[in-house]
Amino acid sequence: MIEIPAISTLLPEEHRLSNGRKLYAFPSSTELVKLDLLFEAGTAYQTLKLSAGAANRLYVTASEAMDAAQLSEFLDYRGIIVDSNADALRCSTSFYTLHRHLDDLLPVVDDLVHRPSFPQGELDVFKNKRRQELMALRQKSHEVARRLFYESLFGREHPLGRYADVADVDLLTRESVKAFYDRYHRVGDMTIVVSGKVDDRLLAALDERFGHECPSEEVPHMVFSPSQSLSHSAAESHIVQPVSGAVQTTVRVGRVLPLAWESADYARFMILTTLLGGYFGSRLMQNLREDKGYTYGIYARTQLYRGVIVFYITADVAGSVAKEAEQEIFHELRRLAEEPVGEEELNLVKVVMAGDFIRSVDGIFERSARFCDMLGTDITEQFTENLRTALNETTAEQLRELAQRLLNPDDMTVCLAGAV
Repeated sequence: MIEIPAISTLLPEEHRLSNGRKLYAFPSSTELVKLDLLFEAGTAYQTLKLSAGAANRLYVTASEAMDAAQLSEFLDYRGIIVDSNADALRCSTSFYTLHRHLDDLLPVVDDLVHRPSFPQGELDVFKNKRRQELMALRQKSHEVARRLFYESLFGREHPLGRYADVADVDLLTRESVKAFYDRYHRVGDMTIVVSGKVDDRLLAALDERFGHECPSEEVPHMVFSPSQSLSHSAAESHIVQPVSGAVQTTVRVGRVLPLAWESADYARFMILTTLLGGYFGSRLMQNLREDKGYTYGIYARTQLYRGVIVFYITADVAGSVAKEAEQEIFHELRRLAEEPVGEEELNLVKVVMAGDFIRSVDGIFERSARFCDMLGTDITEQFTENLRTALNETTAEQLRELAQRLLNPDDMTVCLAGAV
């Protein structure tokens, strides 16, 4: 029987702020503290491209009480690290600090959250950096293929298929960034996750500073649907895009899965995905890397969004063998549908997956990060229980049935970008 940690060891402590919002804590004996502030303020909510990312990045650069230079000096002197991220639905800010600096840090965080100043100079730096990044991405075959893939699955107006370009940078203004922040970064709607050295004094301080603003009557909570993916003809499902100056081609193959994360089939499909392209000894790696020499690496993954699961395979290959690589990918999909997996291979994949899961929760900060991801996708620990069951009970015949149902090459969207 394959063992993964009990669910009880993965769950945080739950506390209530004075406004009724939950605060989640992962206490440990370390002297470090990681404070995560989570907002339902991802790119899906923006009407002006880049405003979500700009708001989330810039609000922690300066406040009315402390300009950018003063804040940078304050953080550097104490070794405090600040990390900001924004995805389709959520944005987050993480503060990493030693416990002894909390008395200094929390008033600063309070000012940043409640009274950010959004200095024009910091916005200009952000815009210049994003402009350079977007110009560079247009020349990267893997990024072009990724964009084409999601645009094909969902359409350019869908939040998962909508991307910023260089021209969008110039439309971004301080007023638009501040307006997005004021609308979606409400402190009363903020979720707090704290991990590391968590004590009663820290919990009381967080409640004092962030626990007294009432939640909104209507907190945004967007959920995507598999039915929002587009239906294509065969021609529309095979997209070829040359990239100027590219020396290789990115092949991306995949689809939207008609599954929900809580289904037993999804846990089993994860085993199928790992077997196909989820570890170094996977079938795709053995075929396209070891046997054919087409690529340095090829991977199969599932990407979980709130309400939608996307399956994809991706590899960078020489342009001269792109068509052959695509054919070999389909060959491996058909093999899974036609031939039962051998017992030895299946057991190896299960052990690999169990080991990967254990490593993903091996540490309090890893567990905290995993939990934050789960909050953003509405997943519960039912997922862990399903995974445990799948690793112990899934049979070769069940995997073959799943492959027949979900890995039909005719259902796949193919995007080739680069030297084509």
